[in-house]
Amino acid sequence: MNSRSLGGSALAAIILAASALALPAAQAAPAPDNGPVGWDAYRRLDRLPQLNPARTGQFSSFGRDGSNTGDGFSGEYSCLRKDDTGCVLAERSGPGEVASIWFTQGAGGREGDVSATGWIRVELDGHTVVQRSLQELVDGREGAPFVHPLVANADQSSGGVYVKVPMPYRESMRITVQHNPNFYHVAYRDFASADGVRAFDRSDRAEDVLATLRASGTRDPKPPVPDAKTATRTVRVPAGGRVQLAQLTGPGTINALRLRLPAYDNSLRLRLTFDGKTTVDSPVGEFFGSGLGQAGVRSLMFAMDGPWHTTWWPMPYRSSALLELVNPGKAVTVTSEVTSAPRAWTESSGHFTTQSRAGRTEDGRDWTIADAGGRGKLVGVTQTMRGLESTGHFREYLEGDERVHVDSSPSPSWHGTGTEDFYEGGWYFHRQEFSAPLNGNTLHQKETAGCPRECDSVYRLLLSDAIGYSSALRFGIEHGPSNTFDADYASTAYLYTRPEPASRRTDVLDAGDAASRAAHGWTETGGTQSELTAQFEGDDNDVPVRDDVRTSTGPVSFRIAVTPDSRGVVLRRTSDQSVPARAEVLVDGTPVGTWHQPLYNSTSRWLEDSFTLPATDKAQLTVTLRPSGPWTAARYAVESLGEPVADTSAPATPQVTLTGTRARSLGLAWKPGTDDVGVDGYRVHGSRSASVPITPQTLLGTSRTTSFRHAALTVGSTWHYRVVAVDAAGNASAPSAVVSATVKQALASDVDGDGRADVTTFTRGDTADVFVARSDGSRFVGTSAKWHDDFAVGGEIPLTGDFDGDGRADVATFTRGRSAKVFVSLSDGSRFVQDAWQWHGFFAADDEIPLVGDFNGDGRDDIVTFTRGDRGDVYVALSTGSSFAGTSEKWHDHFAVGVETPAVGDVNGDGRDDIVTFTGGAVYAAMSTGSSFAGDGIRWHANLPGRPSLGDVDGDGRADAVTFNGGKVIVARSTGFDFGAATVWHERFAVGDEVPGVADFTGDGRADIVTFTRGGAGDVYVATSTGAGFAGDGVKWHDQFALGTELPRPSI
Repeated sequence: MNSRSLGGSALAAIILAASALALPAAQAAPAPDNGPVGWDAYRRLDRLPQLNPARTGQFSSFGRDGSNTGDGFSGEYSCLRKDDTGCVLAERSGPGEVASIWFTQGAGGREGDVSATGWIRVELDGHTVVQRSLQELVDGREGAPFVHPLVANADQSSGGVYVKVPMPYRESMRITVQHNPNFYHVAYRDFASADGVRAFDRSDRAEDVLATLRASGTRDPKPPVPDAKTATRTVRVPAGGRVQLAQLTGPGTINALRLRLPAYDNSLRLRLTFDGKTTVDSPVGEFFGSGLGQAGVRSLMFAMDGPWHTTWWPMPYRSSALLELVNPGKAVTVTSEVTSAPRAWTESSGHFTTQSRAGRTEDGRDWTIADAGGRGKLVGVTQTMRGLESTGHFREYLEGDERVHVDSSPSPSWHGTGTEDFYEGGWYFHRQEFSAPLNGNTLHQKETAGCPRECDSVYRLLLSDAIGYSSALRFGIEHGPSNTFDADYASTAYLYTRPEPASRRTDVLDAGDAASRAAHGWTETGGTQSELTAQFEGDDNDVPVRDDVRTSTGPVSFRIAVTPDSRGVVLRRTSDQSVPARAEVLVDGTPVGTWHQPLYNSTSRWLEDSFTLPATDKAQLTVTLRPSGPWTAARYAVESLGEPVADTSAPATPQVTLTGTRARSLGLAWKPGTDDVGVDGYRVHGSRSASVPITPQTLLGTSRTTSFRHAALTVGSTWHYRVVAVDAAGNASAPSAVVSATVKQALASDVDGDGRADVTTFTRGDTADVFVARSDGSRFVGTSAKWHDDFAVGGEIPLTGDFDGDGRADVATFTRGRSAKVFVSLSDGSRFVQDAWQWHGFFAADDEIPLVGDFNGDGRDDIVTFTRGDRGDVYVALSTGSSFAGTSEKWHDHFAVGVETPAVGDVNGDGRDDIVTFTGGAVYAAMSTGSSFAGDGIRWHANLPGRPSLGDVDGDGRADAVTFNGGKVIVARSTGFDFGAATVWHERFAVGDEVPGVADFTGDGRADIVTFTRGGAGDVYVATSTGAGFAGDGVKWHDQFALGTELPRPSI
């Protein structure tokens, strides 16, 4: 880390500000080149290697709540907003370009027919350039340039429709449709400057571009090079060997490469080395567009035509280029044609690069398509998917969304709605295989050699919508709707790269820290501060992050340090996106544009967005923001764009603290790391040894945010942790100091977080009151206090659990029936605060049995529902801390059948709750894997009659079986593999129609038993566990609680 990089401390800010003021003035750097703009994205493909600071983003209908149904099926997030102009899909201020528009709908069984969307209107710089029926537009009825293949309907793009006409603008853009479109995405580019940007000219029919696209796969799409030469060679590549195809000296460029193969061969690898560095090492089949087998591929930049495989990616080099084939398989004879030409090398050029990966998908983790440091841009992807699931929909891997993170931002700049949607088809490629200039589903196979279930090979080129980055790129895609679909994946990403970053982090302002604000000369009108615990969108939407947020209703001003020769300054803001925001931006008193953030997310509320300030010759700028409504910020980071320089400095050491309840899991948190470019991630090491050696064996995982949860831990175990910050260049900080903690038992009814279970009663019906009596270890204290006055109405089913992981039990209610909604109110330690937040839109329908448990061991309680009857399905929705995610995933398809009684508890002590079903005799269990309940139900006991429950009565970290049968209380303790012998732990308890329950009311780590007499008496009795029995004849802990027919918790 160099001396110009800082965190939130006042000292660092003051040092940086002082050094910035001492820097001499320099000439203002010229505005950066935006690269090919508009039609030049297709007319000047020879300039594709040029790297520039233009930034690409995406608007889409992805599910803000992290669910699969929320990403277009419901249409809930398919409009940024609705007003009298229609449904607004995309809106930007400043210079830029609309690069790609895609839709699909499925109304009335007509998959891909978008007639129901009505008209689409595209406004650029305040002028309408397109307004027409969307279906007519994609059918080509608008006329050139809006004809195929620059537009496509569902027949031409296999279930999706798109518009690929690049439409530049100098000041603003807005895209609106008449009606909710369900599924859509809009890719756009932001330019650092309007210099040289000509607004879209509707009169340019771009016939030359159309002709080039229509000839895709048959000829080089780049402008002709008069001095190009082709060298032809036939070689035999031995088994296990490699052969050189060409060795070239530069400066120059490879314009085309053709290989003639006797048969399709994806084991053969193409290896390209430019200027001494190997940047391409990819399987030949996938590199040319099909990773499953021989296919007819006719894309703009590569093709397969019989035995010939051709690519036209421009590949510049400064001094040398080496082309090789590497053969791990059988010997093969190959004919190659390499076309090259002299070309001057420029420092703005990137080397052609691929990243190829292959392997098994991992539960809970995106498949990585690209992960790069330095600067560059992504220009295409080829992907191969082989589904391995033996039940359900064999092609469900296509439900996975893409997420693209640029320059180490925790917020994705792209967040899509599905895999086939990213490849701009629809409905699992409804019209089957196709190959188009910019996208294709080249092969779809079912149960063939090399395809055990269903398989797909797909590609997409990103030309006008190339994804540029200045310091880091991370591109992942889900496998299935919730990253749990088992599959073999392979992918090849096509990029242009250079190892040196083009940005430097020159300042950081912690808006929640008074000293940092003072050091930056912060002034504001109407400022307030609050704490926010929420998630970022994308792959980390289950990782809560806590920070202080500053909210201003009037002008905000502050100083920032920049490099005096910058070609632009990117001001990054971490904020609360629960509402959209807009502000006029001034630099040293001069207006420079409008910072417009039209997004909103009430679930994953953290967002990092950015605004690009003009090039400057100054070392310090004063930024003033004039918001039109509430403007929030937790942090501003300043990145100065300038001459690329190798990054050799390590980040600062993180300062780590423990967070959360330590129930079943341990949480860590730290402030964002400081680095001269930016921290890309954090390696978390953990060990039972206090020294925590930094080795691969102690690496628990990598966090892209500033928190980490070590889940599914054994109660009573002690863990020690150290964290290492890493930047995109691979530079690692020194390890943090060791922090340690011991895992505690989870308590689903401890409403105040004191480690003792409390009791809650629900009146339901019309009154819908909720009363609480808290345990002091020997009784439930005081007259019951009303904690809510409108929760669990009518015949709803209320349950308690710690749904946000703060250590205090909250309440959830299930409406069941046809509506099947789930509402939650969170505890603040003295009441249930919210007026019933909807955490799920459809769960536990009809007469299903809902229960609560922590099934992935992350310290937050989730929900499960049992259909019982003949189906015996079990569905789970995991808590994100602010909602129950997803459509509910089936975790078991044959459990708790008929009228069996299901229960939830961690019976094997691995930190994850399992499911148990009691038949009235035999007892069966299925263990949680964190993403399913494994096995077809294993018998854990031969005969346990009575009303059943689960609880850790002996404090060994495993839930035991407890049944109440005719006044006797029977316990069968868990061994981790079954329930042992049943023994009587109490001779007379919970008699008649009393309502019993199990929980640790004393806080000693052992579950006790409680019984509620209800009726007019409302007495509550407790017998505490000794570890070998329940002591006493039942001690009265309350004499007026859960009256009449109220429903108390905890209870069976």
